[in-house]
Amino acid sequence: MKIFIIIAFFAQACSHSEQYDYLYENLPFEMPRVEVPVFPDHTENIVCHGGTPDGVTLNTDAFAKAINALTKKGGGTVIVPKGLWLTGPIVFQNNINLYLEEGAVILFSPELNLYPVIETSFEGRISRRCQSPIFGKGLTNIAITGKGVIDGWGDAWRPVKKYKMTMPNGKNCSP
Repeated sequence: MKIFIIIAFFAQACSHSEQYDYLYENLPFEMPRVEVPVFPDHTENIVCHGGTPDGVTLNTDAFAKAINALTKKGGGTVIVPKGLWLTGPIVFQNNINLYLEEGAVILFSPELNLYPVIETSFEGRISRRCQSPIFGKGLTNIAITGKGVIDGWGDAWRPVKKYKMTMPNGKNCSP
C-alpha cells in the first residue's frame, strides 16, 4: 500500500508540472522552466502570533513574528486564515510560503508612514522610494499561494483622476 501511495504522489507531481507545458511552446526566445518551490514542513498561523482578522487591527507585527519563527526553523508556510487582515509591509525571508486560505484578505494599510523610505533602483538609477507592501531582497524559494486575496489599496499610492476614467458605457467622465 505504501508503494502505491508513493507512486500516486509522484504521478500527481509529474502531471501537475506537465499541465503548464503549453506555456513554453513556440516561444521566440529561450525561457527556463519555472520550478515549483518546495518548503520545509513547518507552519505558523498568524493568529498564534497576535494576528486579529477584523480589518481594523494592524497585523504587521504578527506577519513579521510568524515569518521570523519559520526562518529560525529553516522556513515553511505562514497560514493566513479567513478574515480581513490589515497590515503594513510584509517582509519576506528565504524559504517562506505565504498561504492565504479561502476567504482571507490581506489589506495593506493606506498609511504611507508605515512604509519606510529605502534605497533602491528605478529605471536604472539609484533612488529612494517607499518600501513595497510585499518586500524582499536577494531571496530564494518564496511563494504566495492559496485562494485568498491581496488588496494593495492602490488608491492611496496612485490616485486616478476622475477625468481619466472611462464610464461603463464607454464615455469619458470629463465635462
